[in-house]
Amino acid sequence: MAPDNDKPLTIEPEIESELFALLNTIFNLYEKYQNGIIKENFFLKTIKNSTNELLKFNFSLNDKKIILSKLLKKMKLTQDYYRAIDIINEISSLDLSNEVLENKDRQESQFSKKMRTSVLELPGITLEITSSFITLMDAIKLREFKEIELINKLFEDLKKNVEKFPGMEEIQTNIDKINKRVLNNSTKLHENRRFSERIVDDIYQVFKEFQNKLNLKT
Repeated sequence: MAPDNDKPLTIEPEIESELFALLNTIFNLYEKYQNGIIKENFFLKTIKNSTNELLKFNFSLNDKKIILSKLLKKMKLTQDYYRAIDIINEISSLDLSNEVLENKDRQESQFSKKMRTSVLELPGITLEITSSFITLMDAIKLREFKEIELINKLFEDLKKNVEKFPGMEEIQTNIDKINKRVLNNSTKLHENRRFSERIVDDIYQVFKEFQNKLNLKT
């Protein structure tokens, strides 16, 4: 029997149609913006929506166990997809004006940051975050660290990786809370097994929240 990776990829027509539509929307918007047919305010608003839809599409592929690269190869859309990502990343460098954003407090930086994260990079970032979670939990569980600075560095690495992923503000907050609790009880973390186990359990719960968010079920 041939391994699963050798099996031909079977894709529902609706999935192919959705990807075609998403990419064409981005291309059409960009072309009209470049030609001065639509104004920057409208362009930025609509490209933001298209980017969010492309993110959701990628997460839905993950739910269906469909590998993006294989889908793109089958549909001969790899170059087009990269082109769409290039457009999204180019747009992230634009100065988003207050006319575009109703709330000017922090939405500008959050949107720019989200746009700057390439959709193609998300699977790799997911692996980085998962690895960071596991490394941190193992380090605390084994209790072989001598200095709290090591654990704190692992927390910082985890937070930096989570920051790369759009829409994870709540996860970041929960990680930060656990990190502060650990710093305030550094001796207890090393000497009290029950306490360290509770910390690992808390980190694992946040990890499960992260996994649930990947399904984008709202």
